[in-house]
Amino acid sequence: QNTKNLNGNVDFVKLYNKVGYLKTLNTPQRGVGRGGPAPRPGAMRPGGRPQQQEEEKKADTTEAKPAVNYFKIVGDQVLKLVMSVKKANLSYTQNNGIFLPGFLPEPDLFGLNFATSAPGFGFVMGDEADIRQLAMDNDWLTRDSLLNRAYAKKFTENFSYKINLEPIPGLRIDINADRTYSLNFSEYFRADSLGKFATFSPVEAGSFSMSYGMWKTSFVKARSDESSQLFEDMLANRSVIADRLALSNEQWVQEEPGYFYDSIGKANYPYGYGAISQEVVLYSFLAAYKGQDAKNISLNPFPKTPIPNWTINYNGLTKIPFIQRLFKTVNVTHAYRSAYSVNSWRTNVDYKADNTTQTYRNSNLYIPKYDLGQVTISEQFAPLFGIDLGLHNSLTARLEYKKQRSLTLSFTNNQLTEVVGDELIIGAGYRLRNLSFIVSSITGGNATRASNDLVLKLDLGFRTDKTTLRRIDEQNSQVSAGQRKINIYVTADYTFSNRLSMQAYFRRDMADPFVSSQFKNSNTAGGITMRFSLAQ
Repeated sequence: QNTKNLNGNVDFVKLYNKVGYLKTLNTPQRGVGRGGPAPRPGAMRPGGRPQQQEEEKKADTTEAKPAVNYFKIVGDQVLKLVMSVKKANLSYTQNNGIFLPGFLPEPDLFGLNFATSAPGFGFVMGDEADIRQLAMDNDWLTRDSLLNRAYAKKFTENFSYKINLEPIPGLRIDINADRTYSLNFSEYFRADSLGKFATFSPVEAGSFSMSYGMWKTSFVKARSDESSQLFEDMLANRSVIADRLALSNEQWVQEEPGYFYDSIGKANYPYGYGAISQEVVLYSFLAAYKGQDAKNISLNPFPKTPIPNWTINYNGLTKIPFIQRLFKTVNVTHAYRSAYSVNSWRTNVDYKADNTTQTYRNSNLYIPKYDLGQVTISEQFAPLFGIDLGLHNSLTARLEYKKQRSLTLSFTNNQLTEVVGDELIIGAGYRLRNLSFIVSSITGGNATRASNDLVLKLDLGFRTDKTTLRRIDEQNSQVSAGQRKINIYVTADYTFSNRLSMQAYFRRDMADPFVSSQFKNSNTAGGITMRFSLAQ
């Protein structure tokens, strides 16, 4: 096997600073205005002139003022915007491996047999080329017809990148994307009773995931009767996707099998691509929930280009004078993550590459190349909006609103499972500084005084979760699980020493389920925990 790695890091700030003018723009200005700290009244200017004379000179409006260079101002701002890209990181990893059962020569050193040069210098150095023909020609393989272990070839590819931007001081934007694809090929390769080698039952299987984007439909809610506009869009997309798939299939175009009335889709569909065809449903689903036109969505179950996600942090509000008087720190956060994943896929054993219009038995649906089982797209605003406040009197407060959504499409039962949730968190805290306690020894030793901060925290959480099952063949929706929850969590933490700490806590959880077969419930917990560390 072999592993290939490619990693790249670029610090654009160092690159910008190699240009003198750009370095000047990147250097924070110090002092008051352009002239540094303001001089004291009556102070002497360079050259011996007092400040009063300078001020009288400024008051003389008859003197011509320097012209404002608006072109330079605009140009500088454009350059600063371009230089908002601070760092970039790229990573690519590829893993390859081959397993060849029935190999006879014993290795002498580094996996190589010196007498026969088996399995070849390239193979032991990680070359992923298929050596089965070479092994047959040199009689390196057993001719046992009962060999029951499959030849396997593995391939894994990981790609990711991250870009850091700072458009204005205090505003940090992190953009990232990733893609992971794995392929495991296996087939039986053995000799028959006459010693002639042949292959049997080739199968490809693997998994796939990549960063995705569903923000266009993030705030589309279900109706009061649990019906969904997005689900209806998905069903409507099927006829468009079916036509695209048919026209992209050269054999379908040549054979011209025509259309048929699909009783499930209640419309005419091209032969081989019905309303519950795996490919038709998949791309209709992705187009609807991504918010993309079904005429433009990619017809590839494993897209090549990951869609970027982002995290935004801003801590520059305290530079505003009236906010600075009220708060010591103000941090605003926002983050978006989304993913598209196929947990397990495999090639369909009945699929024939030279006969793409082959149908299932007793069906008018074509056999797709891949059997996907189920696919999932998900997203999290973690948070959609968050703010942390620190006051000058040691009081802290925070507010967070989170939102999440997960959609799992199963092709085995033609069902879409939709899980949505949102959560509002309101928190407050206070630090009592230098609170003293006398700690007595239980063994009769001298008492010691502990003087540390007592940290008090209160969190209120309001969360809603709902799971809805949407049947594609029956075109109906039903809530299967979910609840509204209220959480109250209070803690008090105190550190007596670098080894001993204590926490008093109280927690109250209340849940009101959406399903009538479940009941309201609540849980209450409280107590004191002591932590003693033996580490030095």
